[in-house]
Amino acid sequence: MRKIKKFKIPVYSYEVLRKARKHKLDLAGIGLADEKSLREHAANLAAALEPAVVFEYLPAGDEVALKINGDSKQPLTVGILTLGKSFETKLASPADDTHKRLERIAAQVFMQTAVGVTADLALREAEPEGFDFGSAIYIASCPEPELPPQEATAVPRVENELIKSLCDRLAASKIGVSFDTGAFSPKYSALFALPWLSKKKKKAAAAAAK
Repeated sequence: MRKIKKFKIPVYSYEVLRKARKHKLDLAGIGLADEKSLREHAANLAAALEPAVVFEYLPAGDEVALKINGDSKQPLTVGILTLGKSFETKLASPADDTHKRLERIAAQVFMQTAVGVTADLALREAEPEGFDFGSAIYIASCPEPELPPQEATAVPRVENELIKSLCDRLAASKIGVSFDTGAFSPKYSALFALPWLSKKKKKAAAAAAK
């Protein structure tokens, strides 16, 4: 098991802008019409980030791995990540509905970026064994990720008790995360899995998809 607290993530403000435009947010109406102002706003939100993560390797035959990964015979890396209490406080009182929607989009981008950074770190365990990672499986996440079709994975239908048991197994309390009332605290947190894929099989699947 590995624990990493207050690590740095890149702030992809252009991705926040792209998604905001996709959802037709009235950015001009809140004074964020140009890319520079939106970039500054995203940076201001990101200044409150305090990402922390705990992740652990699960062998293929592990009972929890089978529940998450179905019939796959491959192992998993499972983790719980939070963007922190200060970030939750920062987003607690949006000025209006447009700000609320924009800040949720920013939280999605920050969360997916933080999971990606975690995957890069965890890959150091998988690569020497001849494995790579498939797309992240978001078991429970706030906010829910918005993924392009080629990256989307089926989210398993899980009961709160399984989420709680995973939080216990990962010692989520070590990074200040709990799931006691059917929701995460801090609010912006995610429980996710990274499927291990044989590099040879991954290359073959990619070639077949072309």
